[in-house]
Amino acid sequence: MTMEAREAGFESTLYLNSASFGSPAWVEIDLARDLTDAKDVAQLDATSRGIARRGFQAAQAGTTPWGFDFDCLVPAAGQTNAAYTALMTALKARSNVDILHVEGGDISVDALTAERGVCCVTGGGKGETMGDMSTRSFVVRFTPNANQNAPQDGVTADGEFVTAS
Repeated sequence: MTMEAREAGFESTLYLNSASFGSPAWVEIDLARDLTDAKDVAQLDATSRGIARRGFQAAQAGTTPWGFDFDCLVPAAGQTNAAYTALMTALKARSNVDILHVEGGDISVDALTAERGVCCVTGGGKGETMGDMSTRSFVVRFTPNANQNAPQDGVTADGEFVTAS
């Protein structure tokens, strides 16, 4: 019996920009786990009276959110983590973070599919398990800003993100 290879999620990497938009310095969100991308197209009701009389509901594609949901380990007491601190600061201040998602590896590998978007941190609930590590679930969603009116697709090259042309 032949088994097909399945996509492994651990090969996806998230980064946070710790510098300016024009000259980014990417810091891996290394405590992140269980990453889910949010790109489901909203379903709009397009039912008319004629369609409804025949017992059907019509749908039309709406807008698509862009962003990520992920759990992040909480640093142990006395330890610091730059990416975690930046996410918490953005959550509390209701400010934005510049997020880079690299598929299939990390930014040091050339020609990997990548996407970048400036996001607001809209969630950060804390979970505590008895006798285990604490986690915080972050929700980050794209928000239009002075640098972007839509998320950017691109690739990795020489340790950098290169926007697709």
